[in-house]
Amino acid sequence: MKRSALTLLGAFTGAISHAAAVNWGAAIDTGLLDTSAAALATGNTVRIGYFQTFTDAQITANALTPGGINLLNADFKQFGSSTIGVGTSSAGSFSEASSPFYSSLPGFSPSSQIYFWALKSNNLNDPLNTVIQTAIAYVPFADISSWRFPASDSSPPLTIDLNDLSNSNAKVLAGSYISSDSAALTPVFGNPNRALKLSNVPEPSTLGLAIFGAFCFLSARPRRQNG
Repeated sequence: MKRSALTLLGAFTGAISHAAAVNWGAAIDTGLLDTSAAALATGNTVRIGYFQTFTDAQITANALTPGGINLLNADFKQFGSSTIGVGTSSAGSFSEASSPFYSSLPGFSPSSQIYFWALKSNNLNDPLNTVIQTAIAYVPFADISSWRFPASDSSPPLTIDLNDLSNSNAKVLAGSYISSDSAALTPVFGNPNRALKLSNVPEPSTLGLAIFGAFCFLSARPRRQNG
């Protein structure tokens, strides 16, 4: 898979040289796992873009807060999206080429830091509203320059892969990076392999149930009699 995936990425390069282009994937030796350590199922959503105002700490906090995914999405400027299995036909991996013209992305700031965002959802047709697990990560472009969006439509295409997360300065803001071999990814990559593992997203109802439970508890307490 490693050679064929890289060939696929290279094949897209010539075809998309007249728009802002990023070839991206999990197609070398680093894949995606869900919280059960199984390869992330095909059809689940992956995205690249950047967060307009949120700091890394705020991104992490919202990923771990009921309802926080909606806040993250509102702050996220998307450059491209795909699904697990595209270009590889295998769970836990994908290979995509995104080439929008910046004129089709109102308000998008070229040369921004690239963030990778993966979602596991109960409904693949409505991933954001049914997300149950997520991972967000990036490599500072000061360390790997290709993790910075092209400066213009005429800039040379960029290529990034989750394999870049092996960089010592890589940031995993939601989920976790696994540097040891994963049995679930061996059929996809062989060994060695590494993984970005998703983390659970708290359900919005969790907080509501806690508040409701506290209310019921207080309501059930004996009332003090006056006089």
